[in-house]
Amino acid sequence: MLAATRPSSVLELACGTGLFTRHLAPRVDHVTAVDAAPEVIAINRERVAARNVDYIEADIFAWQPPARYDCVFMSFWLSHVPSTRFAAFWSMVRRALAPDGIAYVVDSAHDPTSTAANHPPPDRHAGIVTRRLDDGREFRIVKVFHEPSPLAATLDALGFTARIAQTQRYFIYGDVRERR
Repeated sequence: MLAATRPSSVLELACGTGLFTRHLAPRVDHVTAVDAAPEVIAINRERVAARNVDYIEADIFAWQPPARYDCVFMSFWLSHVPSTRFAAFWSMVRRALAPDGIAYVVDSAHDPTSTAANHPPPDRHAGIVTRRLDDGREFRIVKVFHEPSPLAATLDALGFTARIAQTQRYFIYGDVRERR
């Protein structure tokens, strides 16, 4: 995607510990990386150590983009957006996109074999899963397993054109553009 679209500026939503930030930063002029957790931003900052990355600690659901970007990138975030916030979330993405900008999504596909050994297989339609940490704590989290065609149709209804594909197992990915 980066080679094909050559964005200069990227907004990375829910940047986490930098697994993708470290690949974005060397290929673009500027990255704005947003996450709600200061702990993961600190890990990201140390892992990436790039001068062209600015970090913003913010609740993505309450945050407003300070600029417009050639690309809005999200990895393993869209599945955590509750259906009740989906339209508002994409409205924020629209405000963040520069004219002719692209949003790019990488996320989990539903696959019953994709789970930790001590976790039950995820329910495709539950919308909520329980995550157990190594220390025994458990958390209930939003987890919406999107499928390419229904996701593209939902985005179409919001005024976007989406080309979403799925790998043989585990992942969905694709680009989303504002329909003109």
